[in-house]
Amino acid sequence: NGLVDRWRKTRKTYCAPRAGASVASKIDCFLIKQTHHHGAGDNLCLGENVRVNFADLADDTPKRYFKRYVDSRHQQQHSKIAYRKGTLAGSCDTQPALWRKEHFPGWNVNWFNAFQPTDDLKCEIWEDAPTLIIERDTFANFFHNSEDFVNTFLALAILEWNVRDLQIFLTDLYPKGPFWDIWDRVFRGARAPLTAWDLRQKYGDKNVCFKRAAVAILGAAAPITVASFNTQCAASSVVRAYSDYVIRGLGLAPKTRYDGRRSLDPTRVVVTFLARRSQGAWPELRFCDAERSFFDCKMLEHLGIRKLNRSVRNDKDVVAALRALEKRDFANGARVVVQDVDYSELSFEDQISINLDTDVMVGPHGAGLMHNIFMPDRAALVELFIDGSAANRHFH
Repeated sequence: NGLVDRWRKTRKTYCAPRAGASVASKIDCFLIKQTHHHGAGDNLCLGENVRVNFADLADDTPKRYFKRYVDSRHQQQHSKIAYRKGTLAGSCDTQPALWRKEHFPGWNVNWFNAFQPTDDLKCEIWEDAPTLIIERDTFANFFHNSEDFVNTFLALAILEWNVRDLQIFLTDLYPKGPFWDIWDRVFRGARAPLTAWDLRQKYGDKNVCFKRAAVAILGAAAPITVASFNTQCAASSVVRAYSDYVIRGLGLAPKTRYDGRRSLDPTRVVVTFLARRSQGAWPELRFCDAERSFFDCKMLEHLGIRKLNRSVRNDKDVVAALRALEKRDFANGARVVVQDVDYSELSFEDQISINLDTDVMVGPHGAGLMHNIFMPDRAALVELFIDGSAANRHFH
């Protein structure tokens, strides 16, 4: 793929091995400037023989950050910790022309600020598995979650890492969330992905050294999730490969249209209305778990039913109009089947299964339309712009 090849060729040494160190470290980064993306570029950094100490997860810091998250009405920056100096360390010398704050966009700057050169790593634990450190953009918005999913896929390709050997660390404070299947099934090899809570239980405040550990690409750098212009990745090899990778990782290949074992009716056209209704609890409340995450349910009891914007107020009429197509005769013999689906009521696997058998997806602008990436090649998306959302180009 052109993007992956170009990204891989940008590799430069940002922190060179220190002479005389008992265990020499090295940090190489892949900084690329993507079309229309702001800032100095989008970065992926790979450390060799580097140390991480998760002391900020072992004390009361997560509790303070979560209170800020609640008090700020869920501002996502409070789900990422600004780590103390020395959280990340290496026996290497930074290169001033490259080791610059602007080369670490978004919350990845926390790792830049946390880095400290050292002569002695003082390792208490060594981890051999290639480890990808990810700070999720969010945990319950399929559009923004897809940023991290796509970037993880790209990072593995750029680094030429095999998922069988992979260890994923999710160092934000979020709980697992509704799309956990992608982390736990699609990107899981021999090792389960670990959340910040898991890291606290496993490592405490010990010095953990990694033969290979990479700080992942910032979520907003994903080439497919853009807002103000049409993505250049539509129907590209990256999109097709990512979609196929997820489908196979979930074991859903037999449900695709291209699987030869299925008997298909060529006249059948499935129209799926993607309902957007305010009838579910806030995801923070649905997925909080004080025993296995930093999201304390007691601090979220004030949340009730989540009111969604951009809802189709007469969606029953819209569905009725679509169902009228089922009774129409078409010159080409097409037979329309309409389904009204609220994805919030389905498992993630069932959601993807519906996408695989949808010819036309209809729905109001919103994160759920990201499901179009898993529809058959010749499928179409009808996006309803409601309440001033017409300026957004997320799905073009």
